[in-house]
Amino acid sequence: FLAVYDSIRRDSYPNVVQSLALAARSLPEPRPRELLQQLCSQVQGGARPHLAQLLALRSLFSGSPLVLNRLQVDHVRALSQVLFLTPHLPAVLLRHRLLSHILEIRHLDRALLHLGLGQLSEEELRAACYLRGLNSTHLGRAECQAWLEQWLRLSCELQASEASLLAHSMVLLSLNYSRPSE
Repeated sequence: FLAVYDSIRRDSYPNVVQSLALAARSLPEPRPRELLQQLCSQVQGGARPHLAQLLALRSLFSGSPLVLNRLQVDHVRALSQVLFLTPHLPAVLLRHRLLSHILEIRHLDRALLHLGLGQLSEEELRAACYLRGLNSTHLGRAECQAWLEQWLRLSCELQASEASLLAHSMVLLSLNYSRPSE
């Protein structure tokens, strides 16, 4: 069932990246706009973003058109599907639920960092990755742990006001991370 649900979730990933690229066009300053557009193009081309790239853009997600409360409704609907939230609610409720879930994951991340990844069983490690957007069924324990360490570094660095970046990172960090062999 995890693979089926992940497939449904992954169907929304291209919409999130495309919506992010479109939202980047409305940014007033040219340098951050170019950096974000470049990041979106790289991810759409199959590359994995580096943590430094995401952190360099963090201010864009806390006070610009990229903050959760200012995103277009279709963009919020796509992000909601990433978190398995129903997209069939009024925009105000969608934004509230999305923010609530992202902040809950952020709190879990802090607790997980305090506990230490070494304390997790393989099943718990996989579940933690899955909750954060990564289908780990085709990955080894070391790959799951490496991805989750990267995620925790990002999550624990961000402030609550940068929740939009954390929501987008669920897609940006996992979209090209694993490709199951078919």
